[in-house]
Amino acid sequence: MSDVIICGFGIVGKKVAERLQKKQTSFIAIDQKDVFDNDSQLIVGNAASEEVLKQAGIENAKTIVAATNNDVTNAFITLLAKNLNKNITILARVEEIENIEKLDKAGADYVFPIATTGRFIAKSAIEPFVADFLDMINLKGGIEIMQLDVNEKSTIADISIKKAEIWNRTGTHILAIKRGDKIIYAPSEDEKIIPGDILLVIGSSEQIKSLHNLLEPEKTIEVK
Repeated sequence: MSDVIICGFGIVGKKVAERLQKKQTSFIAIDQKDVFDNDSQLIVGNAASEEVLKQAGIENAKTIVAATNNDVTNAFITLLAKNLNKNITILARVEEIENIEKLDKAGADYVFPIATTGRFIAKSAIEPFVADFLDMINLKGGIEIMQLDVNEKSTIADISIKKAEIWNRTGTHILAIKRGDKIIYAPSEDEKIIPGDILLVIGSSEQIKSLHNLLEPEKTIEVK
């Protein structure tokens, strides 16, 4: 029996699997294509099939991750999973923000927007507190997690987070900074923002738009 079932073994599914392996959490993955390295941890088939989910051990699994790139498929997987195992925790990924509510209604315990990393989803599967936090902020309405690039023309490049007054000016919060191969989690206010950095930020769409316009003043993004 596996603790976690991963439905969809694309970029996100693979990241989830890598994280679970590091934490020595048992899992099995399902994908319609034979894209696996370890045959003992795969099922080639349709994850939106009751037969395939039963083959993966859905009735005894603790968690299922619906990580296909199709929101309708993820919703159907959610409905099937909840019907086959009422106690299972369902983590679902959405491509379109407007589909979050649909996944909620289908029975997903936690819904992750497309910008959420596979590592974060895996961490949520292992540590429910992380997922509870994301769920709490989603309930406040319109909250998103997104990655933004810092280029040389950014008005806040080469200055600290504190001096940039990001919170005061935009209302967003920087969760992490990716700098080359290094990731700085929960950066301090004294941390400088450097061209080439990738910021993982949290906020409403309007707040993220404000930060994007600080980073790239000559470009604007539309808020849907």
